Amino acid sequence: MKNNHGPELHVIYQKIVIRLLLGWLFLCITVGAGVLWSEIYRVEDIVHELALNESQSINEVSFAKNSAEQITQFAEKLVKQHFLMVELFNQNKQLTFEAVRGGLEITEQQINQYRHQFPQADKFSHELHLINGHLWLIILLPLKDETQTTPGGYFEGVYEVDAQTFASIKHDILRTLIFVTLGISFTSILMYPIVYALIRGVMKLSGALLQGNLELLNVLGCAIAERDSETNSHNYRVTFYALKLGKAINLADENLRHLLAGAFLHDVGKIGIRDPILLKPDKLNPEEYEVMKTHVSLGVEILKKSSWLYDARDVVEFHHEKYDGSGYLKGLQGEQIPINARIFSIVDVFDALTSKRPYKQAWSLNEAIATLANGSGKHFDPELVKIFTAIAPELYQEVCDLDANQLESLLNSIIGPYFLYNS
Repeated sequence: MKNNHGPELHVIYQKIVIRLLLGWLFLCITVGAGVLWSEIYRVEDIVHELALNESQSINEVSFAKNSAEQITQFAEKLVKQHFLMVELFNQNKQLTFEAVRGGLEITEQQINQYRHQFPQADKFSHELHLINGHLWLIILLPLKDETQTTPGGYFEGVYEVDAQTFASIKHDILRTLIFVTLGISFTSILMYPIVYALIRGVMKLSGALLQGNLELLNVLGCAIAERDSETNSHNYRVTFYALKLGKAINLADENLRHLLAGAFLHDVGKIGIRDPILLKPDKLNPEEYEVMKTHVSLGVEILKKSSWLYDARDVVEFHHEKYDGSGYLKGLQGEQIPINARIFSIVDVFDALTSKRPYKQAWSLNEAIATLANGSGKHFDPELVKIFTAIAPELYQEVCDLDANQLESLLNSIIGPYFLYNS
């Protein structure tokens, strides 16, 4: 059997693009977040340096040497520049002086929740906050006394980054994020042809392996048909009917693969039945019939030798079971019988009835459908019979006049995709 992977390749390439896009999005988010976090720390240091430069004379303030008027003037000077608020605390962390810029009371209230995290000696703290579209830095510094060992007091200020500097900061962050995104994008774009080429190579090997497996399936099925005086056309038709019925009940693709393999290999165990019994033109006696029934267990043993062919087991082992429990080998009934076996038993009987054999003429479509309906609930699953008899006339017309080569060509176009495992 030949197999064309064109549609499947298209799906796989779509999945490659989707996964590359998802990878691109993931990297953009994670790397971008990391870069943004790093930039925020960098900006915080920059703003901290600006605040320190503006208040560089802060350590000249001495609660012991400077008058209250001088300290107040110093604080008000800072407020007139970029500080929203300046507070000076003594060595005991008690507020001594405060200067606040007017007109920003709401902002002051919002900022207050972040303040007064006093540092240890010789340490400082600073926190960056974006409030009402403005960038603020809360800075807290210890003021050294004359001994230079312990704080003589503390300075706390709320520094506002001016609009021009803030715009420059935003521009720098945006530019960095754009460069990172472009880098990730170019990498993802360059990855596509590499992955594409690798996938083509893998698909070529996979296609060759798949074609070999399907050809093996076809050869085995045809060999069994010849051994049993059947025809290749029977295998092709029952496989076609089984696939259509499986799709009509929305059978999962995995089950469809197993059903298709089982349709080809349903009587594989007949290879082990001796000719006098297998090819006997007359009705088998009870002893011979018991031997004939062993083709089911023989078939299962044959399938065990191949993990790929073992998928056909449900059909091979259970397609002679009957819905009322009167079948063999295990006498299963109802839904105890695997769904693939219940499907196959219907289409196998239907094709046997509508096909011409050396020992009989083909039955009419209506006669075959009536026989299926009569066996509903006894031999066959009644729900499956109901569904199949509704679609059987159209399916029969599609294949009844096709020879073996035409049937094989028809199956080529529909069977391959179910054996290409997609994830």
